[in-house]
Amino acid sequence: MDNRITKKRLSDFLAYEWIVMIIIAVISIVVWEFAYTVGSVRLTVGQQFKFYYDQAISSTNMDKLYSLMWDKNDERVFSYDVLSFDNESLTSDYNVLSVRLSVQEGDVIVTDCKQPADDAEDKSVRAKTIIDSMYGYSFNQMLKDAKIYLRDNYLKDELKTTTDYTANPDADLDAATLYENLDESKIEARFRLRMRKDNRFRSESQKLDGIKDEKARIENLCKEVKDFEKLLNLESTRSDLFFKYTKYKQTMDLAERQEDKEDYQKLVERETAAGRANNIYGLKVENLNKDANGTPYENKSNPTDYFKCMGTDNAKDVVILAFDFWKYQYDLQFEAISFINAIVRDCSTILD
Repeated sequence: MDNRITKKRLSDFLAYEWIVMIIIAVISIVVWEFAYTVGSVRLTVGQQFKFYYDQAISSTNMDKLYSLMWDKNDERVFSYDVLSFDNESLTSDYNVLSVRLSVQEGDVIVTDCKQPADDAEDKSVRAKTIIDSMYGYSFNQMLKDAKIYLRDNYLKDELKTTTDYTANPDADLDAATLYENLDESKIEARFRLRMRKDNRFRSESQKLDGIKDEKARIENLCKEVKDFEKLLNLESTRSDLFFKYTKYKQTMDLAERQEDKEDYQKLVERETAAGRANNIYGLKVENLNKDANGTPYENKSNPTDYFKCMGTDNAKDVVILAFDFWKYQYDLQFEAISFINAIVRDCSTILD
């Protein structure tokens, strides 16, 4: 029997069997896609850390900041559970920040707090605009939330002064920042719960390795929280390091319609009543490498190594803000604290 493949036979086969070939190809694609999905680690919001350089910030030195955060083999800035680190430079022609943040894509932004000129048509300050309308996170609140996270999930039961925090919501917060006050069995239990669908931890040996990393993550978070608090405690003596603001005030001031102004006035009053008036919302990096007397720290980086406004050779008016996505990344929201602390350590002796 002649079974040779000839051009005519191949042409006849394709002429009558092309539908079958397409079906086979589609099935193959679906099978491989399914295999890839099952076998891969699907990243959560918190496992993907991203920072932005805003439209007025030069992206020339963005790679240096990326390297500081991600390429240091001897000292990892983020915990083991941050699996992706990305950055993006935004442009004024088509600023996609609000689009990115609508799907929780972003943790920190480097922007500017430059005051507009008296004759400027746009009277807004960019940093205030982001805080008002794009999930701006008060550093004061981020510190408190980090302590609450540690207390509510890991603090030893015998150290809790109350089980009802309605009357005293700040109870036990300081105790929770000391790792020795935490219950390691709670750390293990929460790890097993939140990683139950993570493909990295299928076998018991993998889970045990993960629990070890998780304990290190929590211990390091305690350290980062204490250092972050140390930084914020400089508010009265180093006001030049912080960008302070009452949320919604700029939007209220610039509102053209009276009803809009009144609505935002209520929001400003709410912030004030909650003790959030003139809160710290950003780190101003211009003077980060100098002490209170203006003397540069020795053997420390200059902020201009990482940050410059467009058309300048310095870090004047550059401010770093954080985004509040705690409800989307409950366990990993406070990696932003590690990001901020890493910059402070590299440019100053404040946290040494």
